[in-house]
Amino acid sequence: MMKKTVIVAGASGLVGKEVVKHLISDPTCSEIILLVRKNSEIKHPKIKEVLFDFTSSEYKIENIKADSMLICIGTTMKKAQTKERFEEVDLHIPVKLAKLAIKLNVQNVAIISAMGADSKSLFFYNRVKGEMETKLISINLKNLTIVRPSLLIGDRNEFRFGERFAEKIYTALPFIFPKKYKPIDASSVARAMIKASFSFSDKEVNIIENSAIHELSRNS
Repeated sequence: MMKKTVIVAGASGLVGKEVVKHLISDPTCSEIILLVRKNSEIKHPKIKEVLFDFTSSEYKIENIKADSMLICIGTTMKKAQTKERFEEVDLHIPVKLAKLAIKLNVQNVAIISAMGADSKSLFFYNRVKGEMETKLISINLKNLTIVRPSLLIGDRNEFRFGERFAEKIYTALPFIFPKKYKPIDASSVARAMIKASFSFSDKEVNIIENSAIHELSRNS
């Protein structure tokens, strides 16, 4: 089996950290290229860090060849503080990264979206995620995987009361959550993204809903 080189954007986030962890232990991955604003503390022979300006109007990288790009970038309204900043992080940056993938001839792009993503949604968060999906689909990537997780659980760098409360409820009473809305561990999302991006197929756009992420991660 040919070894794969993977570009990861958003390696410091909840899912991004799990993606890097799984890629390090994956024997089919030979190199992990992290796009970072500043050098991180992640050290491993597989890892190569590339200082990257996410604020640039157009993305360029020289002398990089990769098989897959995993986009794990996202924020919250609390962090972003304005709708414009939220759209920059969750809509415009992913689109620019996808266009970079085309320039680099990357075969597979996988990105985290959200359950309920819909460009016509009345809810701002879901609408932005839906617009991001629509734009990525329209630029004709060779293979695009969109994962739509429900509530993400895992070790965050920040405290979010609503998500922490829901996580405790799920831990104590998992049966009250319908399968479709069942919270999912960030590690499971990472495994599903990797498996999907490593599986070459004729399907150009593959949208993986929450229940399918659970299933895919169990079988990986």
